[in-house]
Amino acid sequence: MVNRVCKLHKHKLPKQASNDEYHFTEDKIDKMGISYPSQYNGVRKQSIIPDDVSFPCNVHLGRSLSIPDNVHRLRPGDIDVIGGLGDSLVAGSGALEEFAVGTFIEARGVSWCVGGQGDWRQFFTLPNVLKVFNPKLTGYSTGTGEFISPAAKLNIAFPVAATEDALQQAKILVQRIKNDSKINVKKHWKLITILFGANDICSAQCYDPQKFSPMRYILHLRRTLDFLKITLPRTLVNLVPAIDVTVSIRVTKSTMCNILHPLYCACMHQGSRPEIEASKMSRLYQQAAEALVYSGRYDNSPDFTVVLQPFIKLFNAPNADPKCAPPIDSSLITYDCFHFSQKGHALGKARLLFSFK
Repeated sequence: MVNRVCKLHKHKLPKQASNDEYHFTEDKIDKMGISYPSQYNGVRKQSIIPDDVSFPCNVHLGRSLSIPDNVHRLRPGDIDVIGGLGDSLVAGSGALEEFAVGTFIEARGVSWCVGGQGDWRQFFTLPNVLKVFNPKLTGYSTGTGEFISPAAKLNIAFPVAATEDALQQAKILVQRIKNDSKINVKKHWKLITILFGANDICSAQCYDPQKFSPMRYILHLRRTLDFLKITLPRTLVNLVPAIDVTVSIRVTKSTMCNILHPLYCACMHQGSRPEIEASKMSRLYQQAAEALVYSGRYDNSPDFTVVLQPFIKLFNAPNADPKCAPPIDSSLITYDCFHFSQKGHALGKARLLFSFK
């Protein structure tokens, strides 16, 4: 879809942002009475894209002259509503924090697939790109907060969520869409991104292999997608397979990372070479997701389809032994060595989504 109207400019990336580009903010208290700390210079952020770098797409071709009646004819600007389901990688956990313990703070506004804080020059996210084509886009998150916070909007993801939580998240999503007076469920085209699996593999699969097998993973996804197909007309689903969780051990670790990693990924601390099993399981999850999408189950309706986003496989360890894989740029990862920093959300996710069709 996007690649029909976009061509990336061949220019050098802007230099790394200097400290004075990182703004200071006072502690904020949201409507739920929860206080969030300031963000300082240590945040691993993308460089701000300067004004002399033009938007790399033909905006005039980005929106159809009339509302399409077929999901396969959508252009970027035809999307009116955006939302997401998933875990901490969608919730933006720790993305704007400068300390490892900040991972418990969810920066939903910069989430790669549902964050709409600022603009594409400041935070390169999918919603911020789509807003250029359609300024009336709604559903994206802003600011910081849990999935129950008003600013979360249609970002229903929450940390530690497993794939078995997908259907319940989908039900919450549908209810929020129906309760939003700005959204016409039957008329507006919706883009929903789904990413689960990391917590299944990291924290559960080694303890209960049957309950968290690739087959159970895909069963939960199928039930979720079937529900969305029935309840949300005019919907395009971005299905992102499970990430290879061994990406978390390909980062130079600090003492704090060594302390926190068993908490986030207990299964990679069980047995003699658990990282090999975890990487293998990640690939089996990915293959299961591919089989579901390519089965054609969601290709028989003009107003609903599911698109697989295989870019996540770029994070796979390139060989059978993840410990022998080359290290990953630490600036793309939060200080807990497990989640994506804001820079990681921008460069590791949203820019790759530029190629989705």
